[in-house]
Amino acid sequence: MLDADVEVDRRDFTVRVCLQVPPGERLALFGPSGAGKTTYLEVIAGLVLPRRGRVELGGRVLTSTDPPGKAVPPWQRRVGLLRQNPGLFPHLSVRDNLCYAPSATPSGAELSPLASVLGIDTLLTAMPARLSGGQAHRVALGRLLLARCDTLLLDEPYTGLDASLRRTLTDLVGTLVADRSIPAILVTHELGDAQAFADRLAVLDRGELLQVGPPHEVVLRPASRRVAELVGYLGFIPAGKTVAGVHPERVIAGAFGDRGLVLTGVVAACRPAGAGWEADLRIGSTAITCRLSDARPAVGGELTITVLDPPCFTADGSAIGSATAQAGAGRAQ
Repeated sequence: MLDADVEVDRRDFTVRVCLQVPPGERLALFGPSGAGKTTYLEVIAGLVLPRRGRVELGGRVLTSTDPPGKAVPPWQRRVGLLRQNPGLFPHLSVRDNLCYAPSATPSGAELSPLASVLGIDTLLTAMPARLSGGQAHRVALGRLLLARCDTLLLDEPYTGLDASLRRTLTDLVGTLVADRSIPAILVTHELGDAQAFADRLAVLDRGELLQVGPPHEVVLRPASRRVAELVGYLGFIPAGKTVAGVHPERVIAGAFGDRGLVLTGVVAACRPAGAGWEADLRIGSTAITCRLSDARPAVGGELTITVLDPPCFTADGSAIGSATAQAGAGRAQ
């Protein structure tokens, strides 16, 4: 179990995060750039000391600000940290980079099967300068795994890699984390990467945890308007005394009042989006964005849509359930 409850003062705000990650679980710490996500990982890794807090890993206390205090050096923590820069030694071959792991045996007894799983078994004699970005990340990941780390921390390691390679590496890490039964945290500002990786999603903004839960649940039932904004809601429509959040992917063409909120507006713009269309719709003074799989809507024409079971928020941004549920309650009364 990884248990880290810490506070770190930054220039503009204080990072306050308390998370527990059991063995074999993958948690994604998601939020905008500058939210304090990397700071949290650095505290766990021993690179930053908190103003207040405690970090435990597998029953071992790594950091504690309680008297007399404790701060295990980074190299003694058995914490694997993988950043965007793989940090390979340029003068060492792939094999030697992998075997540099403190607990890797000189003969590299574990190296061959792991290199095969990582898809770098044909690159063991290559030098880092000859590797692609994806290959270098696989080598860096292999080095951490050979080090027999007790937890794996991934700090936006796949930024700049193509989508297919990100999926491949994410699936690979997920399998290895489960097989080795170690806790893992991925830091990212890309929701798609977070959802692909995580068993649980933790949303962080300006140092504060806003919501923690299954990724699908966080997107469908954001705990506040701010969470909704961070997870992709691109419009908020007045609905009685509240506002309803509109997620572009939770919209269908036509009027289906039993399934959600029916809206009619004027199409301000339309552009291709995957296999369908993304349309900007103006409803009174409010603009929303929706993605449709039907025929391309005409710019300037009217379009009726149904926002499927949208979440609703009060004036202060608090969530109060869905518009569909509220409408049902109103009809029942």
